[in-house]
Order: sequence, then structure tokens, then C-alpha cells
Amino acid sequence: MPVAKSMRYAHSDGFTDVCYEESGRYILTCGSDGDVRIWDGIEDDDAISHRCGDKSFAIAIKGNRYFAATDTNTIQAYTFPDGTPDGILTRFTAPANHIVLNKSGSTLVAGASDFAIKIVEVSNCSYKTCQGHEAPILSVALDPKEEFLASSSCDGTVRIWKMSDRSQIQSFTLIPKCSDASLSKTMCRMCWEPENGKILYVPVQKEIHMYERETWKKIATLTESSFTEHVSVLAMSPDGKYLAAGGSDGWICIFSVQSKKCVDKHKNEKGLSIMSLAWNPKGNMELVFCDNQGQLGQLCDISLTENKQDDEGSSKVASGVFDDEDDDFLIQATNDEDTMASDDDMTGVTPKATQPLFSDDDGDSIPDFKKADDDDASSVTSEKSEPPRPEVRIEGFKPTPLQRAFQPGSTPEHLTSRFMVWNSVGVVRQYNNDEENSIDIEFHDTSIHHAMHVMNNFNYTMADLSTEAVVLATEGDSDTSSKLTCMHFSSWDNNKEWSISMPDDEEIQCVTLGEGWLAAATEARNLRLFSVAGVQKEIFALPGPVVCMSGHQNQLIVVYHRGMGIPGEQCLGVTLLDVREWKRDIHGEPLPLSSKSTLVWAGFSAEGTPFYMDSAGIIRMLGRNTGKTWVQVANTRTHAKGKSDNYWIVGIHENPQQIRCIPCKGSRYPATLPRPAPVILPFQIPLCELNTEKSQYEELLWRTNLLSGHFDHWTRQGFEYDETIKAEALKPAQEALMKLFALSARSEREARALEVCDMMSDQHTLQLAIKYSSRMRYMQLAQKISELAVRKAEEEEAKHYEMESRSAPYASVSRAEQYEEDNVEVTQEQDVDMEEEDEKPSGPMLAFKVKEDKQEKSQNPFKNRSNPFKVSTPHPSTALTKGTQVFDSMSKKKEKPSPLFAVDTKSSKSSQKKGSQPKLFMKKKSETVKTNKNEEPAATQKPASAFDLWLEENSDRLKETQPEAEEEEFSKYAAEQFRALAKEDRQAWVKKAKSLTEKSKENSGDTEKNDNSENKKRKRDDNDTEEGVKKHRDSIESEVKKTPLSQTTNSKLANFAFKKDES
Repeated sequence: MPVAKSMRYAHSDGFTDVCYEESGRYILTCGSDGDVRIWDGIEDDDAISHRCGDKSFAIAIKGNRYFAATDTNTIQAYTFPDGTPDGILTRFTAPANHIVLNKSGSTLVAGASDFAIKIVEVSNCSYKTCQGHEAPILSVALDPKEEFLASSSCDGTVRIWKMSDRSQIQSFTLIPKCSDASLSKTMCRMCWEPENGKILYVPVQKEIHMYERETWKKIATLTESSFTEHVSVLAMSPDGKYLAAGGSDGWICIFSVQSKKCVDKHKNEKGLSIMSLAWNPKGNMELVFCDNQGQLGQLCDISLTENKQDDEGSSKVASGVFDDEDDDFLIQATNDEDTMASDDDMTGVTPKATQPLFSDDDGDSIPDFKKADDDDASSVTSEKSEPPRPEVRIEGFKPTPLQRAFQPGSTPEHLTSRFMVWNSVGVVRQYNNDEENSIDIEFHDTSIHHAMHVMNNFNYTMADLSTEAVVLATEGDSDTSSKLTCMHFSSWDNNKEWSISMPDDEEIQCVTLGEGWLAAATEARNLRLFSVAGVQKEIFALPGPVVCMSGHQNQLIVVYHRGMGIPGEQCLGVTLLDVREWKRDIHGEPLPLSSKSTLVWAGFSAEGTPFYMDSAGIIRMLGRNTGKTWVQVANTRTHAKGKSDNYWIVGIHENPQQIRCIPCKGSRYPATLPRPAPVILPFQIPLCELNTEKSQYEELLWRTNLLSGHFDHWTRQGFEYDETIKAEALKPAQEALMKLFALSARSEREARALEVCDMMSDQHTLQLAIKYSSRMRYMQLAQKISELAVRKAEEEEAKHYEMESRSAPYASVSRAEQYEEDNVEVTQEQDVDMEEEDEKPSGPMLAFKVKEDKQEKSQNPFKNRSNPFKVSTPHPSTALTKGTQVFDSMSKKKEKPSPLFAVDTKSSKSSQKKGSQPKLFMKKKSETVKTNKNEEPAATQKPASAFDLWLEENSDRLKETQPEAEEEEFSKYAAEQFRALAKEDRQAWVKKAKSLTEKSKENSGDTEKNDNSENKKRKRDDNDTEEGVKKHRDSIESEVKKTPLSQTTNSKLANFAFKKDES
């Protein structure tokens, strides 16, 4: 009898499956409680447990992955021993009852209660189906040569299938029929002879039938009288010499394949049905089993001799000869004989035949130990007397398999119902079953386009969706080439669909859509660019096999294999392109991944920032303002309820800060039906000690700054946006800075508080910090912050002047040309201002000066010093030069940097800062003169610029090229064309504009001088008396009634009168 270890509780009552890990050290079990437990030997009191689902039906392991069949009707892969979900291999419409793996672990065969048998390729999850059974599948057995497949079913049949074409070649009716696997009297777990598969063993009632390969004839039957009920489970030893059989009555019998007799047996203590058996792969004759109450047991020291208890004479001889006192002597004799034999082998001497130790009267001797036959050996000569020698394995470097190409936002191709893509625009579903093969396209915003239903006649497997088009692609096969199809639903013509075939032996692996373009990466490492209308634009080579790619507006991100990674990890590279200007923001840089993980999603946020997520649940984004480094911004695993739960990304938004994803319970991918509901996860920077108040403020600060970097990127790209949106987005960062400063000050960390102030960019915020420090009696800190504020103000002014100098040549129409055009008018208006200031400062001058002082104080309230780059208000004894006045007006005009592609020259001239002193006077003087003459506003009297003259002459030609452009777009296009002119041509237009300006000034020069003198005389008189003030106010009101002025002019004149009245 074998030595039986005490039974261990493994799982709750119900079916329980068991298997050994390849090294023979670990035992894996699964049961009706939905857990998979990993035991470090039968004596392990603290088994590792991983949740797989509500119920688990079967388990198998190969290498560093194990596979479990659960009540979710899936075969799920997990990493060993971590238990991390590693993808779904296949799905059924009912639970799978049995799974087996081939020797290499590359093929998995599963049978389910939906009558289907699937042969799955583990590497790519592709599968083939065997159909024919008329009831749930009980078990499957794979031929070692992988030529045949055996299956048993509740329909009472055992069938043999040919693996190449999945055809049925033999069927036997052997077992009782039933309607469900849980009602079957036997599980009918079959097995093959492990070396060549010459024999198939099938449990039939209380017997075991042996069927010959190819002929499928029954050649023998194994029986044992101990079985009183059905034999249910079979398991073949690793060396193929012994067969273990478990029955529904609790008996476990070990049969010798050669002698076809039972050599050892054991009965369950409680007589419970045996549900599963597994031999230790190390060949040490250990056998584990589980019963229907979830108990785990192990048999050791299994006897390998025939059971001769039925032969009374033999038992008597054995009891007389091999008593307890002689056991040690016999074993020692055997060991000595083995030692002598090994010594003789070393010396090359052949030993003499060993004489029998004992003989009886008939001259019969007890068989020699060394010559004992395997079938006729006694328990003394069994292999348990000499433990097996450990095998020495020398394993070299095993390269990590390369990750296959995939579409971001898609689920595996082998699923009958899958998502081809789910992004911020819509959802594309594919249905591929026996009844139909179709594609459904839905849009989140139905105003973009209505939903579409397309028949998938070309077997498309890849898709991408944008607000302009839908692109579909198929991989192709040996008969047909890979094909790309685009449905351009936003096109204005009637032909909205086009297709193109790839060259032979060049299959499409990834596709993506941008703004007006689409891209396809092929197996030949080519990346092909097309317009959405079907024009082939570009083609270039990729450095390695593509993994995935994504597009957004004019940005394209491509992830590929850049080399061989360290064992267990991928070595990926990333390239970020601007497909319009052909700039590379990132070129071949390594893509950081978590340890032992793969890439599962890559794309752009709604604002255009690259993001990606790996299989460890880590989400990273490209920090454009942090040296284009990848920064971790979220960990989805912290939000998962179970270890096998995951989140599937469908979109990311930076403002507001949202990660839109779908929760997947027990899998990596969501099911298509019912349609899953997305949830929103927050961003979180993984700073240290996030449970402290200080770290929380720091995390909020850096997260807000990091997720607001897209505003600066928009500015560099020439896009316009509302500054209030940026200010609102950065408001939490400013609040976090102030709270962090206050916390540092209260903690008496003054050096830290000063560092926080150094991060404040707003002078108003620095002033608040100074007030807070003074109130808290930190006078030294207040002094340090004051010095810091002065230095930052000086740096800001210098930077502002430098930006003005740099941006001057790149305005919509060159600012230098603009000032040359307006030079005459500006000079005359400045001369008028100088004459007024020489005699006596007027009311408007005083009013503006007060306003300017307030503005300067708000910008730099810490030190009253002049800007070395800024010309101060002119004094009676100082004459203004033309050049300095021009640059002074430039610095005052610009309140915010002009957009890179701003075009309209008139709008650029009119959008000037209200507080600009020279412009204020220019407007007032020109308006005063024109109102005295009852003329039109100043804007209509201004001479045309060089751009205006050029546009007037070429407007017809430009409108022909841009017939549908709006006024603003047309102005931008015209400005770009004007800038594209040669320098000599632009100078010619500038000279022409100057000549026209001089002629107009000569004609109106005398009139303006007379008007100016009258105005000066009237002002002097009005300043002397109060009656003059009233007269001046009445004259202004009457002139306003005569000639309507703009709202800005009216407000300035009212301010002028009010200030003068106060004086």
C-alpha cells in the first residue's frame, strides 16, 4: 500500500482540479470557490491564493503561465506565481470543463458545455473549432504527436478527431448519456501513451479500455476488482510505465502498463469520489489527487511490483523469508552489490554471476536482485530503495518573445464579438460567427454622422475612427493581398469610399487616422501615409517591427521593437512625428515600461499630449515642459477591487483631468454585450508620503503644472485660445503654492518657504507671501522674498523686451515695414504731443501718468527704478528720438504674445493696450482735429499700407485659389502669401505706400497745422479759467453729437474731462 499524506482542505465542496508545476515543487489547484491556490508541497500551510472568478473548472500550467477555465466562459491566462492576469485566450458561450496543453505549451485544447471544442494557439490566441458533439464536453486528450484529438461528451460518445482538418475519424458509444456535466456518473478523463501515442486509454464503467492508434481497435482491458463504481479519471506517469485510475467510489489503483495488472492501490478515507489525478513530473512516483469535497491528498512510496496477495503460497514464503530482521540485511546486500558493480565497471572487469542467497529443497532460488524483472520484482528490489538522482539541467539564454502588433482600443481578434476600436469619437464593433460577419460603427456625437452597418466581406480585422473618416484594413493571406479601405464620410463629393491593396507579401499590421491623413504600418517595416481622399503621400521605413501607432491632428506616434530586451521584458522605441512640417519631436527614444510588462494602449489625449499604459496598469504621459520625458500620472491597479480586475482605456482628458476607461472584472478586455459603461479615474503623481499634507499640496502643484503643459504647446503651434481657460486651469497650482508656503512657514522651514516662493511666477502672489511673512513675524523671510521679487521683476522685464525684439520680424506683416509705413504719421503726432508738453502738462497727461504709475506699481511694487530698455515720459528739456519712441510703443502695445500665424494687419494695429501713452495721445489729437472738421473717424483717414496695396491688386487672384474661405481665413492666407514674396518685392510695395503717404500728408499738412494751433490756443485758454473747462466740455459734447465716435474714444474723452474737472 502507498503512503498517503493526510488530506488538506483546498477548496469548497464541488469539482476540484489539480496539476503539478514543471519542477515538481509546486502544486496548483482550482475549485468551485473560484480561487487558484499554489502549494509549495503538500505540507504548505500558507498556500498562495489568486481569485479567478466565482467558479473555476479546470487548470493547466506551462512555464511561467497557468491557464484557468472559469464561470465567465473564458480561458484566462495568468503569470506564475504572481497570478497576474495575462490575457484571455478564448471565449465560449458556456463554461469550459476541461483544458489540456501540448508538451511545448504552444497549443491549448479546451472542451466546454456549449458542445464546442477549441484548439487555441497560445501565442496569438487564434483558434480552430471542432463541432459534432450533441451534449456538453466532459474531457479532451491531445495526442503527443498532435495528429489526433480524443474527446468525450455527455452524449455518451468518445470521438477521435484529426487535428489537421478537424474532421471526425472515429466515434464510440461507451459512457452513459446525460444532459449536463454535473449530472454525469463519470468524468471520462482519458489519456494517451506519453511517448508516441500508440495507445489511447479510456475509462469505461469499471474497466479501462486500450485502443490502438490508427486502427482504433480495442486491444486490451485493465480491470481491478476493487472498483465498485465507474472509473472516472486516468493519469499516465511521466515515464509511461504506470497508469493511475481514480473511481467514483474513492479507490485509486496503479496499473503496470507492461503486465496490465494492478501493482498498488489506495482508498479515500471517506470513500469520496476522485475528481482529478496528477503525477509528479520529476518521476519520484508521487501522485496527488482531489475529491469532490475539495480535499487535496498525496500518495508517496508507491509500490511498483504486482500485487500477489491473492497467491497464498507466495505470501507465506514472503512472510517467512523477508521478515523485519532481514530487511536491513537485504538492502545492505543490494547496496554492496551495486557498489561492486560500479567498481567493476570502472576497472573494466566483468563481475561473475551472483549466487542466490537462499534456496529451497526444490532447488528454486529467490530471483536475483539485479536480474529481477520489472514485472516480477519484489518490494525489496523496488526503486524506492534507491532515490533517483537529480537531473542536471543547463539552460542558456532564452530571448523574450516579441510583443505582437495591436490596435489601441481594440480587443483580441479571435473573439466572435469584439471591439475593433473604441476612442473619443465612437465605437467600431465586429461580429464574426457562423451566422454573420459584419461591422457596426457608432458615433458618440450623432451630429458627426449617423450609425453605420457594414458587411465584412473582406474579413477586416483592424479599424480606426475620426471625425472625418473610418479606415479598415485586413491582414490578407496566401491567396489575397492585404487591403486598406477608407470611408471618407465628411467628403463633399458622392464617392466617399476608396480602397487600395498592398504589394504582395506586405501585410498591414497597424492603421491610424489624423486630421486629413491616415497611416498604415506593414510587416515589411514600411509606414505609408495617405490623404483621406486616397492620395499616396509618403512612405518611409521603421527601425523595427511595429507594435502600435496612433494619430491626432498633425501628430503621429509610432511604437516599435528597437532591440532585444532583458529576459522577460520588451525593448520598445517610440517616434513622435509632425506629418505636416516633418519635424521629429521624439526619434527612437526608449519607451519606459514597468518590470515584466507589455504595452497595452498608446494614444493622445483630447488636447494632443501623448499617453500610454502598460500591462501593470501604469499610465505615463509625455512631459513637454520637462525635457520631453515620460512621467507616471496614474496607476489603475490602485482602483481595482481584485487582483484579476483591470481597466481598459477609451480616452484621456487633461482639462478637466479625467481618465475614461472601462472596468473589466477578471479579464483585460470588456465584453461587447451588454455595452459596458465607462468610468472616470483621477490622475495622481506618485510622490512620496502622499498621506501627508505637504505631499498632497506638492502632488496637486506638479500634477496641475504637468497637465497644463498643452497650453504652451498650443502657443508654439500657433493656435489661439482663451487666456482665461489657462488661468482657470492653473488656479489650483497657485493655491497649492500658497498653501505649501504657509505650511512651510508655520513649520519654521524658512529656506523651504523661500524655495516655494521662487516657484511663484506672479508678482501679486509674491506680495501676498511678503505680507503673510510680516504678519507671522518672519522678517528675515519677508526680506528674502522681497529681494527675490525684485530680481524676478527685472528678469521678467528683460525677458519681455527680448520676446518683443524676437517677435518683431515674425508679425503678420513685418513690424519693421509697418513702422516704416506709419513713420510720417507717428512723427507728426509725436511733435504735437511735444509742443503741448513743452508749454504745460495738461489734464490727460496727469491722468495717464497716475494710471501708469499704478500699473507699474502692480508689476513691481518693491523697487522704484526705471526700465533700462524703456523710454520714460518725455520732459520739457528732453527731446524724444524716433527709434526709442517706436520701441517704447511696442512694449506698451503688447499685452500678450501675438499668435504665430496672426495675419490681419488691421486687427493687429487696433488690438493695442489701452494704457499706452503715445497711442492715447495719437488718438486724442487725431480725433480732435477730425471732429473740428466734421470728418470721419481716424481709421478711415489712415493711408493704405504696403500689404493693403498688394492685397487690393491681388485679391481677385487669391479668391480664385480660396473660393470657400471665410474672411478671417482669407486674411491669414493673404498674409502668408505676402510674407512669401521676395524681399525686393516687399520693399517695392513699402516704397509705394510711403510715396502715397507723403502725397496725402503734403495735401493735408497746412490744414492740420492750422487746426493744431487752434486746438492749442483753445486748450490754454480753457486751462486758465473754469469757464474754459465748461466750454471745452460743451464743445466735446457737441462734436460727439455731430460725428459718432467709438466707445473707446468716448470713454477716454470722458476720463479726460473728469480729470480736468478735478484739477
